[in-house]
Amino acid sequence: MLTTISRKEWQEKGAIGLVFMLHHITKKDPNGIPSNEDLKVSPYFLEKIIIKYKKKGFVFISLDQLFTIILSDESPKRPFICFTIDDGYLDNYTNALPVFEKYNVPFAIFVATDFIERKAILWWDILEELVQQNNYVHFNDETFFCLSFQDKWNTFRTIRERILKFDQNKLLESLENSFFQYSIDWFLPIQEKAMSWNHIRELSKNPLCTIGGHTTTHPALNKLSKSEIHQEVSANISKLKEVTGKKINHFAFPYGSSNEIGEREYQLIKEFNFRTAFIAYGGCITNENKYDITHLPRVYLHERYI
Repeated sequence: MLTTISRKEWQEKGAIGLVFMLHHITKKDPNGIPSNEDLKVSPYFLEKIIIKYKKKGFVFISLDQLFTIILSDESPKRPFICFTIDDGYLDNYTNALPVFEKYNVPFAIFVATDFIERKAILWWDILEELVQQNNYVHFNDETFFCLSFQDKWNTFRTIRERILKFDQNKLLESLENSFFQYSIDWFLPIQEKAMSWNHIRELSKNPLCTIGGHTTTHPALNKLSKSEIHQEVSANISKLKEVTGKKINHFAFPYGSSNEIGEREYQLIKEFNFRTAFIAYGGCITNENKYDITHLPRVYLHERYI
């Protein structure tokens, strides 16, 4: 019944619902690097998921409705699903919105403001292009094989982990130094793939959509100082409030794994009094973990699991 969560696990953990995490709602590329393709689900698949869970008796709720459940001492009468989408990609508007509207399903988009400002560096897209189009990739003083598909995927994963450890305040400089043998426009992908402020403004007026915070530059927060984290979050939600005219009550951590966030980040996020804040793993919402509002779990919705 559940995609990545078995019925047994659902029962044993006393789950009351789950929050799905998505990024791209677009057609998958069967020849793409899995690490990037896992960020995609097709509009057809999204529709299939909605139909499937509706038939199973699940209800689809907004994040504000989830907050009401958190405040309650009672379990909801029916299991619930929340749809959340990270970053602010254009296909959220062009492909996802029509599906959610067709079935009257609430959803949330956690917006990184540099995506909308066209300042974000989608280095994972550029890295994929490098490994896909070359037999070798040079990174700093190392050369990585990209002869077979497995080589390409291994190279992508290895370099990705190293990039995530870069000083987030010097990301562009570090990327340029590490890929000095190439001439790369690091801001090219975001020009085509991000929503505009007009899209965000329009979505914020849609009763089905909740706009949430996701920092300004989408950094790995554990690589930043406390004051830098505060600036990342406060500037993000301030800009979103300015554009939408609404208080930003919900937040998702960039990347969201234990490699990028931890107890320090959970404590810091309390300063902003969000109703909910989400990580990128952890499984179902239960009567026990629903009170962990600074790090509520989500389930990564993978198309390959159905």
